[in-house]
Amino acid sequence: MILPLGGARGGLCLCLFAQGRHLNEVQVSASRRLVDTGAQITRLDSLALHDNISLSMADVLSQHSTLFIKSYGRATESTAEFRGTSPSHTQVLWNGLRINSPMLGTLDFSTIPSFFVDEANLYHGASSINLTGGGLGGAVELKTIPVTVEGTALQYIQGIGSYKTYDQFLRATHTTEHWSTSTRVVYSRSDNDFMYTNYDKIVDGVHPRECNKSGYFSDFHALQDVYYNDHKGNRMGLMLWYSHTKRGLPFLSVDYKEDTDFTNEQVFNIMRAIMTWDHVVQKWKTGVKAGYQYQDMAYDYFTTFGGRRTDITNSQSLTNMGFLQANADYMPSEHWLLQGNSELSYNHVRSYDKSPFHFGDNYRLGRVEGSLSLKARWRPVKSLSFALILREELYKDYFVPLIPVAFAEYVLYRPWNLTLKASVARNYRYPSMDDLYYQPGGNPNLKPEEGFTYDGGVEFNIPMKHLTLKGNASAFDSYITDWIQWLPNPKGFWEPNNLKKVHNYGVEMNLQADWFFAADWKLHAIGNYAYTPSVNKGEPLNANDQSYGKQLCYVPIHQANVCAGISWRTWCFTWKWNYYSERYTTTSNEVDLITGRLKPYYMSDVSLEKRFCWHKVHASIKGVINNILGTEYVTVLSHPMAPRNFEIFLEITPQW
Repeated sequence: MILPLGGARGGLCLCLFAQGRHLNEVQVSASRRLVDTGAQITRLDSLALHDNISLSMADVLSQHSTLFIKSYGRATESTAEFRGTSPSHTQVLWNGLRINSPMLGTLDFSTIPSFFVDEANLYHGASSINLTGGGLGGAVELKTIPVTVEGTALQYIQGIGSYKTYDQFLRATHTTEHWSTSTRVVYSRSDNDFMYTNYDKIVDGVHPRECNKSGYFSDFHALQDVYYNDHKGNRMGLMLWYSHTKRGLPFLSVDYKEDTDFTNEQVFNIMRAIMTWDHVVQKWKTGVKAGYQYQDMAYDYFTTFGGRRTDITNSQSLTNMGFLQANADYMPSEHWLLQGNSELSYNHVRSYDKSPFHFGDNYRLGRVEGSLSLKARWRPVKSLSFALILREELYKDYFVPLIPVAFAEYVLYRPWNLTLKASVARNYRYPSMDDLYYQPGGNPNLKPEEGFTYDGGVEFNIPMKHLTLKGNASAFDSYITDWIQWLPNPKGFWEPNNLKKVHNYGVEMNLQADWFFAADWKLHAIGNYAYTPSVNKGEPLNANDQSYGKQLCYVPIHQANVCAGISWRTWCFTWKWNYYSERYTTTSNEVDLITGRLKPYYMSDVSLEKRFCWHKVHASIKGVINNILGTEYVTVLSHPMAPRNFEIFLEITPQW
């Protein structure tokens, strides 16, 4: 059964194919959701999330969205940048719990397996205020969804890949009339010791072939969900997520150390827990959430000589965060939706370094954070809608100024769901705990970063007999003042200050197509493009500061990706393509330096899958070739990426 998006009024056009027979088409109509009035949202479907089961959310976002993922390689730090902003300007929520590090303000997306995500929504620019404040670039919403089909199901996937890479995935579900449970487990490990040509060294007149040293990793994740629905308006849920990660940090391509003499390693232990209760009755919906997050992050960098260990860095940070949220929605008529939300959290961080070159704790502090938001959405006529959101946030004993946002949308041509959207917002991001308190260097006098964002765009959904086209295009203009930047000071360490003024502007586009061009044949394609100049407009720090009017470091002006798949009966072939323009590594965009820029690059991956359906078991086998063209590239300076490599997956799903 194939379900392409389409249909009139934004609904679904269901086309069923069974053993070569074309069944009658069924039209399902639906009105536009009032809750999404004017918002610029990218929704990642299950195909994007689970096409290659070994991918992390970092890989999924880089291949299926306009976000730029700054990655050091597989199973290494991977942060997301919305619209040319910094990683700390991207807020991330898991089932309503904000999971950005309170220390750094960022999130490493390589630690989130896509296998654990059932639904992912990207809120661009001003639209992020629907979820939370502080998303000067945008916000990412990750969700787990209860299974609705009654019965017991089991899924197991075994993956084997290049560089002694092994991936195991298991999911067991059981659903009854009132209860739904799901258990998911992921274990991945790899030596990750690929060979590459080191263009940063010359030995005997040639660039040597070297091994990616200290690139090993092992990741374990377990997720348990339990949901209860009494079918009388009450729904409750419990979600528990534990992960243990051990990773070597690959040596730089300019590093001459031997991996037998030095160890460079990170170990993470993360625990997240959320309890939810929702009550729906007539025109009201109310809900309460309580959550807890624990993170234990250790970094060891030491050398061993003569059997004796000498620590260079031996640091650890312990984070505890408690979270409470209450919300209420009231819909007095089909023309109005009123919403209120309140949140309160407490973050406590202990950061210390036991190495002989550091004394005492970096800091050991707690901080209260909270927010209150009021939302009103109004649809006076079927084609026109407006929304207004007012949000207030606090950290410690400081209230940021009021965060307002206004949305409007107009359905210009209903058969195509051709809709115009616009929004304007002011937003603030308060400093992270490292920005304020890290020793040495933290600056307790930092002010919140402030952003103004203007958005305008159009979206459409064109259904035809055998073809469906949908997409959107938007333009944005954003100004961020009091941009926080860490710079070296005369005392010999780095210190953050409110220095920069940044102007971000550009265009984002998305196009999706589903084409049933013959019996049993389907072509599915998704393309994204982003044009994102991100220019420093701050005053020069001194006479030698050449950064004014220049593109920010590591932000590509152009990026694009395409994912296309063709399926025939039980066969499916997929091709993925990515492009990134050059990125500068200096604030002055100095291209005369060898290391002043990273070259543009193209990336292509392909896969072929065959499915089998037997009486008591369904199965599939899938082969993947990553970087099929063998492109030599880096995303971050002196961090070479893997060349052409292979994976094969076997999936088994018993039929009870």
